Amino acid sequence: MKFLRPLIASSLLAIATHCIAATSIQVSAKFADVPAGTEIPAKPELLAKTKGVDVLSSPTVVTGSGKSATIEVIQNVSAPGGSEVPLGVSLSITPTLTENGNIAFSGKAVDRFKHGQRDGESLTVLSCVAREVYFKGTAASGTSILLNTGAPTAAATKKDGTTQMKSRELVIYLTFKKITSEPEKKSEPKKPEPKKKSGTSSGSTKSPVKKKPSSKN
Repeated sequence: MKFLRPLIASSLLAIATHCIAATSIQVSAKFADVPAGTEIPAKPELLAKTKGVDVLSSPTVVTGSGKSATIEVIQNVSAPGGSEVPLGVSLSITPTLTENGNIAFSGKAVDRFKHGQRDGESLTVLSCVAREVYFKGTAASGTSILLNTGAPTAAATKKDGTTQMKSRELVIYLTFKKITSEPEKKSEPKKPEPKKKSGTSSGSTKSPVKKKPSSKN
């Protein structure tokens, strides 16, 4: 009887571990350039109806509660001297499930863009600007929040071989969703077969050996 309690305890522990479902968080982002002075829609699906909007990317990442994730929309451009400069948006975010089922989040967005460029026979100049936006908040699963990066900025773009200045505003939409995966079913180990005794076969009987009568001279 002294082995009964440890056996029952280990069985209950195995059942409890088998029934736990894993929960992760899906973060969907949408980055867009909006012309200065444009009224920004509250929902990302309304961007298609907004004039002059340039949707940069719509990436999605899945992470665990309390674990950070990184989303980057980067394009390298050549700088004077032969080096590469990464331009675009980099987003780092940490979502956490709360006790009431909502999702608390915090993070940082870095917006690096080309501010000016001048090409000449004796001098070539490329100027870039990077600004950081820190944020935190709480959202219900399945809802979107709008992250406005601040005042419009002047970015340089090339068109028909000439550099033009464009006043733009970067907006970021974040949508959070809880994902619960079913627990994996573990196959039960096979029971070992009973060992057979050497010299005998199961289900068979051994017949007696008859002795031949000895011949007399």
